[in-house]
Amino acid sequence: MVALAAIALVAGHFTFLMAFFEGAISTPDASSYFTQARLIAQGCRTYVEPESPLQYIGIHWNHTGDNRYYCTHAPGLGVILAPIYKVFGPNATVAVNPALTSLSLLGLFLLCRMWVGEGWGLLAVALMAVNPFANEHAHFGDAQAADSFLLVWGLLFVAKWLQNQSPGLAFGAGLLLGFLPTVRYPSVLYVIGAAVFVLLYARKNRRFWCGVAAGTAGAAIPLTWLCVRNQMAFGAFWRTGYTSALHVEKLFGLEYLAEYALPHLKMLLADGAGLTFAFGAVGIAMLCARRDTWRLGALFAMLVMPVTLLYMSFFWGPDGQSMRYLIPTFFIYSIATVWVFKEILQVHRASAVVGCAALVAVTALWGLPQSAMKMAGLKSRNGALARIADAVEENVEAGSVLVAGEGISQHLDFVGRWKLADAGMPGFSRPGESGPPDGPRPRQMPFEELRGQVMRRSGPRNVQAAERYGALRDDERFGVFSQDISRWAGDKGKVYLLAKEAQVRRFESELPAGDELVTVGRVELPVDRRFENPGGSGSGRGARPSGPMRQAPRAPGGDGQRAGPGGMPVGLLEPNRIFDLAIDGEPLLIVEWKRGLQR
Repeated sequence: MVALAAIALVAGHFTFLMAFFEGAISTPDASSYFTQARLIAQGCRTYVEPESPLQYIGIHWNHTGDNRYYCTHAPGLGVILAPIYKVFGPNATVAVNPALTSLSLLGLFLLCRMWVGEGWGLLAVALMAVNPFANEHAHFGDAQAADSFLLVWGLLFVAKWLQNQSPGLAFGAGLLLGFLPTVRYPSVLYVIGAAVFVLLYARKNRRFWCGVAAGTAGAAIPLTWLCVRNQMAFGAFWRTGYTSALHVEKLFGLEYLAEYALPHLKMLLADGAGLTFAFGAVGIAMLCARRDTWRLGALFAMLVMPVTLLYMSFFWGPDGQSMRYLIPTFFIYSIATVWVFKEILQVHRASAVVGCAALVAVTALWGLPQSAMKMAGLKSRNGALARIADAVEENVEAGSVLVAGEGISQHLDFVGRWKLADAGMPGFSRPGESGPPDGPRPRQMPFEELRGQVMRRSGPRNVQAAERYGALRDDERFGVFSQDISRWAGDKGKVYLLAKEAQVRRFESELPAGDELVTVGRVELPVDRRFENPGGSGSGRGARPSGPMRQAPRAPGGDGQRAGPGGMPVGLLEPNRIFDLAIDGEPLLIVEWKRGLQR
């Protein structure tokens, strides 16, 4: 009966998540992971090779030489998503993260049933089902959902193997846990913690060590693949995309830990795991102190402490989305929390019952409204992008060149049906307009100034564009841009713009003689005032960056628009923000650029 209730709760949670689902991605991190999925599905590769200097390249892609761009983020999530993309297409691929989030709850129930008890597993699931950060990141398009799924189910396989010593379970545990660093590099800390936990049960018998060998073999498969891929991409198996993307003196440091530890702890209680952080920390300490549970307590401590200290020591510092890094630890706190109440039940039953009811009520009142608010913001943004993609698919032939802004291109690049030209073209800006300051980070540099440097330098773009357009005069650039567009499209290929009416008019004023713009489609957009604050993520708390953002160069006209091809005030993009797309009620036009050679 309890198991059926858990299944019903998990199903209800998935239904809740899917009520806010839209088949689109709208964050820079999502563009990174999901575009990798498309590349793996279409060509079994994790890099981009631009066909033209104009080709759009996402902000998380880094030039590594030989016209190749590799992503900052690990490619493991792309491997998970690629088969879904290949068989069912982009929309179904976007639904994978919500499914993984709910399946993590099922794994949590099964794991908690083994370590604490069946009824307590139901309570742990209820606590996690309303967690606003976990629910938001079911739709955020990053790797947190997969990270949590792999950890919870990997631990479940470990627990099952310790119970019956089956080599198959050991292999499965190793495969799941070994896959964690391929999804998020820092998750190697979870692998180390689980490995130490297994060794704490070391026995002098052949069956145990055969299981260890099977688990090691399972983990070696994804880890070896990741090392080989990193060697090919970055020149060393231990080097990652972060090494080339973030040019700071050091990524982690004790001085950062001293400055950021307290804010992170406050956020864990107020924004992250909520009350389960407090109860869970107590539970982990109690588990470690008892002779019969110290191994489990050590496992929990090894899973939550190293990764928490790591991100407290990260140069970026705490912001509104920092808790996303720690979402997998929330599951551990939930298990430790229900264990605490199980212990209280043995001493004073009434206190345990009242305490559990109060905890669930307070957690639900805290988590459900925030979950709905955060997911509603993403639904609005993703819904607008899905509508735009549908209109583009209806009006723009596959394989045509499409000039669009960053926020739109992020999703269309994942869809993969068109040749996307970067409307912003930061590589065309004149020297000094948007480049990062030279030199390493001074140790005393204030945090906000450091973050500004990374924002300005963290937009890896088409190196061919910088080389081709960097030395041209302003009055030469649009002509070269027009020639490159024609060359990329081919004599019979078509070119389209996706922009607002005023932006199209400005672009039209720069067209060479004989060219014209013809409107072929119109996308009506709603007004969403939740995103009026530049940098806002829709999470209800103002500016919340989800990752490095580009600083937009101002056009020579001084109107605040980003520079377009050749630094001209084309204005195809709104002032930069996390999603780089203003949903202000003004429609977008799909305009065909009819070149003179086609008329």
